[in-house]
Amino acid sequence: MSKKEVRELAYELVFAVMEKGDKSDNCYHRILSREGLSGAPAAQLKQEAYGTIERAVLLDAMIRRFSDRPVRQMSPDVRTLLRLGFYELEFMDSVPDYAACDSIQSLTENAGKRGFVNAVMRGLVREKETPPLEDPWSRLKPHEKFCLPKDLWDVLENGYGKKTTAKMANSFLERRGEVTLHIDPNKIDVWSYAKLLSVPYEFGRYMKDTIILTDSPDVATLPGYEEGYFYVQDEGSQLPVTVAGIRPGDTVVDVCGAPGGKAIHALMCLNGTGVVSIRDQNEGKLSRIRENITRMRFMNAEIKLWDGRKPDASWAGKADVVLCDVPCSGYGIIGRKPELRFKSPVEVDELVTIQRDIVRASATMVRPGGVLIYSTCTIHPRENEGNATWIEKELGLTPESIDGFLPPALISSQTAAGRLQVLPGVQQMDGFFVARFRRI
Repeated sequence: MSKKEVRELAYELVFAVMEKGDKSDNCYHRILSREGLSGAPAAQLKQEAYGTIERAVLLDAMIRRFSDRPVRQMSPDVRTLLRLGFYELEFMDSVPDYAACDSIQSLTENAGKRGFVNAVMRGLVREKETPPLEDPWSRLKPHEKFCLPKDLWDVLENGYGKKTTAKMANSFLERRGEVTLHIDPNKIDVWSYAKLLSVPYEFGRYMKDTIILTDSPDVATLPGYEEGYFYVQDEGSQLPVTVAGIRPGDTVVDVCGAPGGKAIHALMCLNGTGVVSIRDQNEGKLSRIRENITRMRFMNAEIKLWDGRKPDASWAGKADVVLCDVPCSGYGIIGRKPELRFKSPVEVDELVTIQRDIVRASATMVRPGGVLIYSTCTIHPRENEGNATWIEKELGLTPESIDGFLPPALISSQTAAGRLQVLPGVQQMDGFFVARFRRI
């Protein structure tokens, strides 16, 4: 496949995500399947398309220097072409600058648009050839340098400070490509499984039974896939079940179960005993859960179509553990899904209401002496610390230390109080929050 063909597919992906609201992973895999793409061309497509999406804030700031037309007022196709073009010029060394200009503008047949795109791109080329006395990067605002929308940058800076926010933003740009395998220890131990691998790997940084692959292989081709030796699950996503302390024979409810990772982790802990009731309000997502549970060869699972905001009278006061991994803004996994950086923090108000409705309904299923775990894959303080405080005050559940479940590297005064906020760039995993409560 030629560079031009990959570039055309990158345009398709970026346009679909940035202008139509598609999800990057869905679009990427759809293109791979349609085009029969794999190996180096697939990696090149992901590098250019995902790179353009994740750096769009910075690219727009660069484009503004060479265009008398505001980026937001450009037609969607021109805006996409310029973002791709500036990404190639600034971050890809494999294509000569003038060749990039010619190739990008050739992706549109409109003569006027071609001329405009070419002129704006060549402005950057000329600047690179004859740098100005003042470094253009010095004029960038902090959120532009770190490729985050200003409203999200402000929320994170207010919550964590400028230095930590910069660390997180840098981590978002660096983490793309890792695949984490959670090995089922009941089927094979992590050391034995590692010996089966023919791809580069390292063992988990925090969680046991974990292997991290750095080359983004097709997991379906890995040894033990059909036998259910592993499930793809980041270390942060393993925290809720880890701190839940699930024991053989327990009854567990996973309230928002899709795609099934936490339920599978719970089933590993039960090792054929007890039961996990896995719920979701979307039948399509339940179908995917069934596929995952079947591949992992678990039998003691109940899969139920259910809106987590509604109490379930049939389970009232019966669960030893209730897992509330609620819908959230997803800011902690921006490194994997770059389009999430463009989700407006304003939407968090609605999300917090939904999250609290889910926890309120879910708490009714916890038996006396049972445990409720609240978790998200975000780093937004209102969705995390704010909701944990609300659960304690409004629902009367008692926070409980999680120190005994964690590796030393994650233990702090925060975990002694029953909460853990993992920050990408501070810890070497996705951003995640978990809190443990007991019904007395």
